[in-house]
Amino acid sequence: MSTETIRPRFLKFFLRRSLVEKLLLFLGALAVMLILGLPLIYMFVSSFKPALEVYRIPPSFFPEEWTFQGYRELISMSNIVRAFRNSVIVSTLASLLGVTLSVGLCYSLTRFRMPGVRLFGVISLMVYFMPSILLVIPLFTFWVRIGLQEGLIPLGVTYVSFTLPFALWMSRSYFAGIPVELEEAALVDGATRLQAFLKIVLPLAFPGILATFIFTYILSWNEVLYASIFASGMSNQVISTQLATLLLEGTGWMSWGMINAAGVVATFPVLVLFILIQRQLVTGFTAGAVKG
Repeated sequence: MSTETIRPRFLKFFLRRSLVEKLLLFLGALAVMLILGLPLIYMFVSSFKPALEVYRIPPSFFPEEWTFQGYRELISMSNIVRAFRNSVIVSTLASLLGVTLSVGLCYSLTRFRMPGVRLFGVISLMVYFMPSILLVIPLFTFWVRIGLQEGLIPLGVTYVSFTLPFALWMSRSYFAGIPVELEEAALVDGATRLQAFLKIVLPLAFPGILATFIFTYILSWNEVLYASIFASGMSNQVISTQLATLLLEGTGWMSWGMINAAGVVATFPVLVLFILIQRQLVTGFTAGAVKG
């Protein structure tokens, strides 16, 4: 058999094998997506079920009669609207503080030679992995002494204890991946250090900064321990503590339609945020892949 006849057969086999591999990868990704997304889908469709249909045995996946009863109960019988607003305020404050401080720290750590840089990075990572319960008493004592033991501002500033280490750990590789030669060329052309930072470093690091901001925002949005201590009052409750309140059996009543509706309200903003900026997130993930 000649080489000319073997080569097309081998090429067809290779292309066919590649197609099979792609199909298997697609099916695997679809299975993972269904496993992870099925609870969210069921929570969403269950939020539109009537009260009696939620307790039906065997349960139905999709409601036979779609109703907004759960959402009406949620708005009229809970503090979800104020809690949602408080979560937006606290998460935005904590993320902005954490990411803004981390930008300056990351730039200093990657551009200037200072003793103890590696040690500082290790310590910041250890602070992030430290259990939050260990910091509750000293933080609460600090806020009590200055007379702000409860409120949205103390809670947002307290969240910086984990948003800043996480943002510093995540953003450092993005800044390290930006070539120093670009800044040196700008300095040679007459730009100041601040101008080089604002016009060269920040635009290049923006995808990574945006990805870091989103993840710190989600960390703040989902946090429960600090929120239950520094924002325990009804006027200061955030979405996570409001959900915990709805799930308490000691209240004497529980509507699963309302609880599913509360879960949708708590999850929807994060999903929308991911959908809107997914391209920037992918760019941010790969921005610091060369240097770390």
